[in-house]
Amino acid sequence: MSSFSIPNIYEISGRQAIVTGGGSGIGQMICEGFAANDVDVAIVDLFQERIDETIKICEEVKIKTGSKSKITSLCYDIGNETSNKALVDDINKNYENVDILINCAGIRRQNNVTFTPGEPLEKLAEATNSIGWKDFHDVFDVNVFGMYFLTAGLVQKLGEAAAKGDGRGCVICFSSPCSVHNNQFVPTYQLSKVSIDHMVRIMAAEFADKYIRVNAISPGLYASRMTPMAPNDPTSNMKYVHLVPARRAGSAEEMVACVIFLSSKGGAYMDGRNIRMEGGRLLTLKGHIYSDE
Repeated sequence: MSSFSIPNIYEISGRQAIVTGGGSGIGQMICEGFAANDVDVAIVDLFQERIDETIKICEEVKIKTGSKSKITSLCYDIGNETSNKALVDDINKNYENVDILINCAGIRRQNNVTFTPGEPLEKLAEATNSIGWKDFHDVFDVNVFGMYFLTAGLVQKLGEAAAKGDGRGCVICFSSPCSVHNNQFVPTYQLSKVSIDHMVRIMAAEFADKYIRVNAISPGLYASRMTPMAPNDPTSNMKYVHLVPARRAGSAEEMVACVIFLSSKGGAYMDGRNIRMEGGRLLTLKGHIYSDE
């Protein structure tokens, strides 16, 4: 087999992956992709019924592909300090290896009132204040603190995996294109994703001596519970899909391909980076201002 062959460059079979947010959306896509490629998958989610749904999908994939992947369940709340610590203890005690850590769990809290350019100043004040302190706490607990402390708690196993080479000891965090654009006003979510962007860089730098790689993926419009495939749903960003140069949502295959790249020998020289999988959406975003001309 040539060293440049696809099976050689992207081989990840037999590795152990931990996937948070694995019960739905992009996390579920990733679990399915790993299961299809002989990767053992530990599905982390707050809701057992969602984990069970992903397990069923992964078992069906195993039958279709002949995969020997082992699928396990970890029902924990990564945004809760006590539950996060229990999850770390469970993994460190019961899993021999952690070759891949996917930090995909996330939540979004939006302002209840939206301001549209041209509306009066009173409406701007109302919209800006229509988010609560608890909303910020909830979003940061899951999107930032939970991700940080889970990764920190698994450093020993990640370092042991990284020492084996070929892309092992890989951490992939999920950010968003909204961390670098101002087209929407969703401050809790946007600020949490900005934090993730820099957390990836500082963790990658701190872990550099052991070459535990930390990268991010910023997905654009992919179907999920947070972004349902319903363009007419005012809460779903799918209403913007016609503005994406690709003119469509991203596919599960595209997301899985990116994750496999970062997790494998093929991506083993990638560290501290953010891959923006958004169909060119950032190329078309602009600010908003009212004009009566």
